[in-house]
Amino acid sequence: MFSKSSIKKTCEYCNKEYIPALYQFKRQKYCSLKCKWKTRVLREKELGIFKGGYNRETHIRLWLDAKAITDISAPCHYCGIALYPEKFVIEHKIPRVKLKTKAMTQDITNLVISCHNCNSEKSTTDYNDFIKRKHGRNK
Repeated sequence: MFSKSSIKKTCEYCNKEYIPALYQFKRQKYCSLKCKWKTRVLREKELGIFKGGYNRETHIRLWLDAKAITDISAPCHYCGIALYPEKFVIEHKIPRVKLKTKAMTQDITNLVISCHNCNSEKSTTDYNDFIKRKHGRNK
């Protein structure tokens, strides 16, 4: 059997000794997720990849301000309620679980703006069935 000292490794980021997770001796390179993330950030900086730390709402509001658009509301695709950048969901007409590729999930013709209620109510329901049910209930 192995002794505890024989299964220790050295972290590639901080050079501290650590005991890898079970069955991860060959794969694990870092003593913690913190060291793994710090290494990733350093590697991305070296490659010139800089990720912004702003949320979606900030990007949308800056874009609208730059375009001098004052009415920043948009209607929910299903119920028509007025939505603002901090309160909407990007909804897939055909649910993601039924799509086979990443390109299909990002297809702009499959995406609509929805409120949280309609998004959770629709879930994985077929788009046409949900539209019929939603509009049938409102009449």
